[in-house]
Amino acid sequence: MCNSGSCFYQFLFKSNLEFSRKCDGSTVIYGTLNLTSSGITHIPPKLVVINSIIIRYSQLESLPSELRVIEDLDLKNSPIKTLPEDLQVGGNVFLENSQISELPDNLSVEGGLDLENTPIATLPKNLFVGDYLNIQGTNITALPEDLYVGRNLLLDADKIARNAAFAQILAQGVIWPRQDWGGGKRVTARTEAGHSAVY
Repeated sequence: MCNSGSCFYQFLFKSNLEFSRKCDGSTVIYGTLNLTSSGITHIPPKLVVINSIIIRYSQLESLPSELRVIEDLDLKNSPIKTLPEDLQVGGNVFLENSQISELPDNLSVEGGLDLENTPIATLPKNLFVGDYLNIQGTNITALPEDLYVGRNLLLDADKIARNAAFAQILAQGVIWPRQDWGGGKRVTARTEAGHSAVY
């Protein structure tokens, strides 16, 4: 039976993923790492993934330190509760329906950050989101004053306190009607039910 580290590398071999191990202890994967329903419970530190990581419906409860993902990080429907403080993601971070309850301070996401239907109750200090931020279906009731959202902010308007941060983001014009985001019957129904911000 393999130990946690060797199981991961055995998985890479069986998946025919091209990777290399560097002299500094880091591992570079040249492609997309898909661990969905893989049974992998441990990822070694100092991992660089040139494309995306997909970890849906997995047994993995934490991510390693010094993780760098050039494109997207997809953790939908995963048991992961926190993200490492030194995480680097060049694309989107998808956390919908995960168990995420805390994000590290100073988190920077170049793409979108989707937290829909997660138990998280607060956003971290100095959060930077280059694209959209989705906090619908969460326990978040206030926006931090140093929050930056580059594009759309999707939220449940009846939950969010009208603090200075809310007013500032509203003035920037990044809070958009739910019906303008995504389209489709599900989106329209949620808007008509009054669960979303409409301005």
